[in-house]
Amino acid sequence: MRRIVPYLVGAALVLGLAPAPALAAAPTGIAATAYELIDFQTGQVLLSHNPDLRLPPASTTKIMTALLTVMDGDIGRSVKVSPKAYGVEGSSVYLEPGQRLTLRALLYGLLLVSGNDAAVELAIAEAGSVPAFVARMNSEAKALGATGTTFENPDGLYLPGHMTTAHDLALITRAALSYPDFRRIDATRTFMFPGQPKPFELMNQNLLLWNYPGAIGVKIGYTVQAKNSIVAAATRHGVTLIAVALHTDVQHNWSDAETLLNWGFANFHPVLVVRPGQALARAPGGAARAVAAAGFSWLAGPGQAVPHVAVHVRWPSAWRAGEPVGMAVVGPKRSPLAVLPLTADGASPPPPPPSHAGLWYLAAGVLALLLLWAWRRRRRRRRRRYRLRFMRVRRRGL
Repeated sequence: MRRIVPYLVGAALVLGLAPAPALAAAPTGIAATAYELIDFQTGQVLLSHNPDLRLPPASTTKIMTALLTVMDGDIGRSVKVSPKAYGVEGSSVYLEPGQRLTLRALLYGLLLVSGNDAAVELAIAEAGSVPAFVARMNSEAKALGATGTTFENPDGLYLPGHMTTAHDLALITRAALSYPDFRRIDATRTFMFPGQPKPFELMNQNLLLWNYPGAIGVKIGYTVQAKNSIVAAATRHGVTLIAVALHTDVQHNWSDAETLLNWGFANFHPVLVVRPGQALARAPGGAARAVAAAGFSWLAGPGQAVPHVAVHVRWPSAWRAGEPVGMAVVGPKRSPLAVLPLTADGASPPPPPPSHAGLWYLAAGVLALLLLWAWRRRRRRRRRRYRLRFMRVRRRGL
């Protein structure tokens, strides 16, 4: 078992993905300085331009703020609004100090109308202070592989060191969309916010939710320094794509996202490379098979081949059904697209019953040695008698 463990490290996880060669003609008319289009399910990069260029993200920052909040799970918890969240610059849901709200309500204010005061209150409620929450933001970004990102606040208001990249923002958004609470709130078109002195309606600023078929979110942003930014996601025919466009202009803010999504849906289709339960190897003697514990789908573009699957199996001397026996590496060895665990679909055969033939051979061998020993002993005795007779005859002759 210990020999198999190294094969399975990180097997349940999809690893860092290499960009797919985009053989289809790239879309035109995109004004964004940096953009990226990825597949939500696998993280496969379908298209990118300046993906690692560090740019101010504006309110797309709030995707990370919401992610950290939903990660903790208890968004129904009620909190009292801190005075530090009152009167924050920019877009607002007009929080009042001492007002009691649930984290869920604050998330609606954060994601639908980009409330900066909601962002500050969530940071304080989650970490005790804004600096402590920002430290968590940066730590989680690094854990997600967003190494080009540095957060300075939870709301996205411009600060010189507050930067991210199109690729990093795609990674952060993919993580956020994996939480049902985030997806549910972010896709809401309108929400009655429990404000003071009376509730008022919030309308989601993401116009794609009304105008783009299959849209499921995610967030827009603007500052003078960042210009317009958008992160958009949509689902069609079972495929969910995430588009990030940073540093664009107001005329192209929506069209950049639509162009990227349209291009992805038009040029890529899902291919099942490995299906769950698929047998990829057989044990010696055919006693069992190594089957994939999980499947892997790939978005294939025009003229693209299905990724190669390399199977690595090491059968122990004995195994049980469901026991790990190896892994399947999808894609290039140095930068795999996925590593899938393989398990045995049956137990190893029982050992054969003990045979008594060996005992008979042993007994025969011992008997043969005894007979040889007896024969040699008898021969030595005969030689000794002959020698004694010869000595007696010789003495008499003398």
